[in-house]
Amino acid sequence: MSAATTAPLQHDFRVISLIGVAHGASHFYQLAFATMLLIVRQEAGLTYADVGLLAGTFYGVSGLAQTAAGFAVDRFGARPILAGGLFVVGLGLACISVAHSFVGFVGIAVIAGLGNSVFHPADFALLNASVNQNRLGRAFSIHGLGGSLGWAAAPVMYFLDSLFGWVGAALIGALPGLILSGLVLIHREQLVDHRVKVRAAAAQHGAKPALALFLQPALLLCLLYFALIAANTIGIQQFAVPAWSGMFGVTENYAAFCLIVFIVGSAAGILVGGYFADRVRRHDLVASFGLLAAACLTVPIATQTVSPTLLPFLLALAGAAGGVTNPSRDMIVRNATPPGASGKVFGFVYSGLDIGSFVAPPLFGVLMNVGLPTAIFWIAVGLYTVNAGLVMLIRQSAAPKAYPAVAE
Repeated sequence: MSAATTAPLQHDFRVISLIGVAHGASHFYQLAFATMLLIVRQEAGLTYADVGLLAGTFYGVSGLAQTAAGFAVDRFGARPILAGGLFVVGLGLACISVAHSFVGFVGIAVIAGLGNSVFHPADFALLNASVNQNRLGRAFSIHGLGGSLGWAAAPVMYFLDSLFGWVGAALIGALPGLILSGLVLIHREQLVDHRVKVRAAAAQHGAKPALALFLQPALLLCLLYFALIAANTIGIQQFAVPAWSGMFGVTENYAAFCLIVFIVGSAAGILVGGYFADRVRRHDLVASFGLLAAACLTVPIATQTVSPTLLPFLLALAGAAGGVTNPSRDMIVRNATPPGASGKVFGFVYSGLDIGSFVAPPLFGVLMNVGLPTAIFWIAVGLYTVNAGLVMLIRQSAAPKAYPAVAE
């Protein structure tokens, strides 16, 4: 039996915790990078358009490099690739302390984006190989929760700036990535090398070209799903506060509180969704119903028929409904993955997150500029609904079959 099947609870707890914190670091650096750009904007002579372009460069590089990172994971192992990514993304933030020009920040965005590209293929390869299969749903939920908490931790950069200045904030903010890099490297025994399965699958089934793998309908649908869900998430995160302020006549602080409630509701939903993912077979139904519920709960926001007092409660429910779907969606991708292709598939599919994060902000920014904040939430309703249909199509396209192995 494989190590992932027989792993004891204590072992799984250590693996899940470490990978969850590493994923939190990924999300922390995504927002910390943009936050530091805003902090140094005036000193470095950057405009808001420059900041947006640099943030887009970060996501663009990460998305382009993520599939290549998946190949590297399957070639060299997930553990050293994850450790390297943590080190590089931490180093990227530290480099802000010495950058003084737009060109310098572009270089940093490229470095940090490359570091960020490894997390999903490495994380999921390690979880699939190291964790008991009966606990994978909960493992995916903790992984998703770590990401949400990482986003929530990023504003600490403002406090570090007020205490130590922007140079000190950049250097201190780099420490989590550097420390976690070392922790991942030393957990050799706990973090199982998934390439053992790659070799076993290749010996049993033979090899299949990677291009043919990526052209499978189920994986292309997964890529589209993640691009749309990221566009929805990033759009709401970046523009909800000014949108709600204008739509409901509330203060910026109250709108920010509402956004926090939405994120916390999503995190709670992710935890609950992990238990569903371990106990049901129809992960597509869990994901579809959750997304449709989130769409229905977003309609009163788009139509402005909810009072400002009830807005946080509605957002908590909408966040929870969307969050419940996250572990099931990860199980859907796992079930659509042929043996021996964890790194490649997760790298390819989850690059959709970066694609959506790169494309959506300019569109939603235009809507805000022309005075159409409600359009953001009508788009959210549409994206929730489309994705509910996509997960059903993914299951139909990924019917169980005897997959051949994938060539490295």
